[in-house]
Amino acid sequence: MNFAAGIGFIIFLVIFGVTNYLMMLRRYENEIKKKKLLQHKKISRLYPKGSFIF
Repeated sequence: MNFAAGIGFIIFLVIFGVTNYLMMLRRYENEIKKKKLLQHKKISRLYPKGSFIF
């Protein structure tokens, strides 16, 4: 394997790793949003609309 092929392979690995990281980060952020929305829905069911807590 020559030097140029080695450098190309390393660049490929870096690009692949960065895209994988960004995809996982986007998935993680979407899961956090879904969990937060689900939590709000569960809390809103505990306190129906029109009720007031002192």
